[in-house]
Amino acid sequence: MKHDGRAQKPRLIPPLVLPSTAVQRLGARFLDPTTAPRVTGEPIPEPTAYVGDVLLVPGIVGRSADGRRAALETAAKSLGYAVVVEDDPSLAFATRNDLLDELDKVGHTVVRLERLDESDQSRRVSATPVDAWDVLQAARASDQGAVAGIGLSHVMTASGYGQGVGYGQGVGYGQGVGYGQGVGYGQGVGYGQGVGYGQGVGYGPGGRGPVVWSAPAPERGKDGPVVAILDTGLGEHHWFVEGDGAERLPEQAGMPHEVAGVTIDLVNGQLDPLAGHGTFIAGVVRQHCPDARILSVPVMWGDGVADEKDVVQALTGLYLRQALALRSGDNSQGIDVITLSLGYRHETPGAFDDEEALFRVLRGLAELGVTILAAVGNNASDVEFYPAAYAAEVTTGAPMVSVGALNPDGRTVSVFSNTGAWVRAYAAATLVVSTMPQTFNASSRSELLHQANPGVAPGKPTRGAVDYDDYSGGFGLWSGTSFAAPALAGDIARGLGADRSADAAARGARARKVVDATLSAAARALEEER
Repeated sequence: MKHDGRAQKPRLIPPLVLPSTAVQRLGARFLDPTTAPRVTGEPIPEPTAYVGDVLLVPGIVGRSADGRRAALETAAKSLGYAVVVEDDPSLAFATRNDLLDELDKVGHTVVRLERLDESDQSRRVSATPVDAWDVLQAARASDQGAVAGIGLSHVMTASGYGQGVGYGQGVGYGQGVGYGQGVGYGQGVGYGQGVGYGQGVGYGPGGRGPVVWSAPAPERGKDGPVVAILDTGLGEHHWFVEGDGAERLPEQAGMPHEVAGVTIDLVNGQLDPLAGHGTFIAGVVRQHCPDARILSVPVMWGDGVADEKDVVQALTGLYLRQALALRSGDNSQGIDVITLSLGYRHETPGAFDDEEALFRVLRGLAELGVTILAAVGNNASDVEFYPAAYAAEVTTGAPMVSVGALNPDGRTVSVFSNTGAWVRAYAAATLVVSTMPQTFNASSRSELLHQANPGVAPGKPTRGAVDYDDYSGGFGLWSGTSFAAPALAGDIARGLGADRSADAAARGARARKVVDATLSAAARALEEER
């Protein structure tokens, strides 16, 4: 475990609030520092949310994961648990392309914990839900070196305005619990699908809404840089025709397509709170870099929540794709920039293990010349938000940049944006106009609607107020650090252009120059505005 030597002192930790759909889907747990077991001498953990029965083991089966897995199995068995290895979706691809060494370097093994029947240790039965934190602490107490790098599968939330609140049936942990019907614990409350100050989004203007785009669409050239977006997916929009500057990877098992935007409230048909998030981000990238080729990687559901396991597996797939592209010299398959608009708060900030799954694969991607942009979150806090807070630790290859939000004036940091020494850059991300899936038109209707009746009132057309669920026009307004990261990603991609080497070291060196120049230009512009 790598500690930064800081004296431990109380910090004002923003409360955690998750939608109940995610809690149920993932079997999410909230780590309570007051009751959580910990190894003697280790820091008191801070609150985080994690999947209750999953741990991530560095390396792959048959190689570097085996020793750690064996040590974990011993500790788990002492608590009455079995360690079951899940299938690795990257293994077949790596085997076919002779990339097993590369996969073992950055990959991980997902293990699921199941309770053993007390009378028959060979038979697994359903009983009291297991707790991955308890097993991990028991393994660390037994032999911390043998299980180094094994970590929780954290629950990751979007960095778009409107996430992390006690919307709908939210479940939260902080200094209390906000549960049920849109009530979230914090310094304020969220109601319905609204937001509340102090709930993880901060104070500011309202959430999504449709707007009119009157300018020409960005003109895309050929052979532009590839920008990968890990988010809700890429919906239907005339800017993003499949095969023409847009590639959509398949959704993970069970994850619905980004078509109607209604996956949670199937009874009333309300639009998911984060529906369209990935499409909006893609539009931000395209505006800042018209030539960009968008690679959409669905990992996050419409409730704005993702499993770290799925994010890490998606990044591992991109790593293998990049390794193969560099080996073959095929720039069309190479990746130049990745933008991440989701994250979590780590249980031991400033004291993370260098081999944890998420950091391990991000570092590997950087070493292959991929620049990574990560949004810093919307808690109006200086508490670290990961993976953005990993940025300073990515020191080889292409850089990783943590990005916060500015207001439209370009001078002031948005009140909802996280901040602190760990935030490297800021970009305009409040009241942003970008693309939304044109198939979205959910159940909410305008407050005022007067249907035309030519027989009674000739010449009077149908009139109505704005329908805030209708995005058939293809564009919307939104705020959040989620949209700061892709803005800067687009600027950096534009600087990289189509001139890219097939050599990882050369790509990394060029990326560092472009990022330094882009951030310097942004800093000068900010000073001039002020």
